[in-house]
Amino acid sequence: MSFPIEPGAGEVDERGLFLVQAPDIRARVLPLFGFDPRRSDDRPVGHGTTFRIDPWSRCLTAFHVLEDIFEVDEAGTGAVLRPGLRLAALEVEGTGFGLIGLRADAWRPLAGSYAFCGVEAPPFQTPRLRNLTELVVLRIRPATQSSEGTPYWPLDLRRWRPVRGERVLTLGFPNLDEEGREERPISQYLYGSFGEITDVEPADGARGRPWPVIRVAAEWPGGMSGGPVFNETGNVIGVVSSGIAGGTGTATFFSGWNMAERILGSIDPNNPGRFLCHGVFDDAGELVHATQDAEQARRFAETRGLTDHAVVSVDPHREGWMRVNGR
Repeated sequence: MSFPIEPGAGEVDERGLFLVQAPDIRARVLPLFGFDPRRSDDRPVGHGTTFRIDPWSRCLTAFHVLEDIFEVDEAGTGAVLRPGLRLAALEVEGTGFGLIGLRADAWRPLAGSYAFCGVEAPPFQTPRLRNLTELVVLRIRPATQSSEGTPYWPLDLRRWRPVRGERVLTLGFPNLDEEGREERPISQYLYGSFGEITDVEPADGARGRPWPVIRVAAEWPGGMSGGPVFNETGNVIGVVSSGIAGGTGTATFFSGWNMAERILGSIDPNNPGRFLCHGVFDDAGELVHATQDAEQARRFAETRGLTDHAVVSVDPHREGWMRVNGR
């Protein structure tokens, strides 16, 4: 296994970016847009990038990509979308050339979100959210459902450790929709960018931004934030966090602290490409059912008179399973 794509000769531009048009890659990486449903004639505004992380329609992006469109809820304990705002991903199937029409279901609405965030309530000021992990999970269902689930990238939450000089790849939508003309067509080109790690900053709870960071010698324009960062074995090891003019990008990486696996609870932290499920076993000890819904697993076992059930690690595209100790 290696990087999911490499540029051909002459395909890298002066920014170090290369256009990605492979449909199987574009199906896994999506641009995010915000809009006001009360003003249907207004044009959606581009926010950043998200990518699919499991076959059950979960996606991941950087918290700061959405920070401005969420606010503290009335209870003062959580986050909600600001009034008059909605979030959607643009899903364009296949490859198009020039100006193409969008199907009505190309806009995929946000069906749910999950993140760890703090609430700051300074005296005499409106409470505001505090970014604690730079990670947020979104649920964005695809327009076309498949028996195999949504396509996704395998995540490495524990095994990989960053090394200076190591080559990484990121995918995203640079300068997403930033031309400034209200009547312009929607612009969403997926690009890739390679770079070498120049610095590693471990997680530190004493910092205002406590998450672990790598700095990469690469040009990552705005719009690529939230995109996946791959290591040389083809696993996603982090999320694009920012780009600095002059050719330095930063990414939040997963390993070295436990917050990523707490947020991404469905993913087996030790085995990229595998997922944690509730498994039901027959009397011979063979796995007969696996689901992420604990209640569904209980009902399945009860209706068949089965009593052996446990957390298992499964790969949806390969046979075989593993019981997970301590679960």
